[in-house]
Amino acid sequence: MDQQLNTQIRYRFIPLFNMNTIQQTIQLYHLNQHSLITRQQVVSILNQVIMDYMAASFQGRKRGRRYLLLLQNELICQNHKYNLALVKTVAQSAGLDLEMFLEDRHSDLAKEAHQKDQQIAAELGVTRTASAVVFDSNDQNEGVLINDFDYESLISAMHNNYLDDEQSPQQFAKHYHHSLLKIVQK
Repeated sequence: MDQQLNTQIRYRFIPLFNMNTIQQTIQLYHLNQHSLITRQQVVSILNQVIMDYMAASFQGRKRGRRYLLLLQNELICQNHKYNLALVKTVAQSAGLDLEMFLEDRHSDLAKEAHQKDQQIAAELGVTRTASAVVFDSNDQNEGVLINDFDYESLISAMHNNYLDDEQSPQQFAKHYHHSLLKIVQK
């Protein structure tokens, strides 16, 4: 993304895990919404996917993001089922140390990192997926929460000069015509 925008942007994926994400997953895959067993399976898989991402991120943020994007492609675009064989294949494709990754995906450290991320999301008011929080690199105390934000929106905002080094999050919000903007305090 940095190459396409021709600027320095620091970004971090925080996997969100709450009742909304569970329900969205059930609907996305057309699963039985009334089955407690199905709901428990979805919770278990989502939780392990997040632990996998945390473990991959321990080997570097770029590798973690690469792992997550490759896994999303396999699950959503290629319609593969989540299982250990897929996890190993994606980890190797992402350039991860497989032995370390397999150990870390069940570690207390991964669980603690996930809990910390959920706390950050809650503090910033993020309650649903596809949300972005944009902070001014010079003033990290105030930002803009944008729901339903995606890669194309970021590229478009940059190409239309809605993002630049001199712009505050509030100035960005004025140019970004989206109904779901909210100023957040850190």
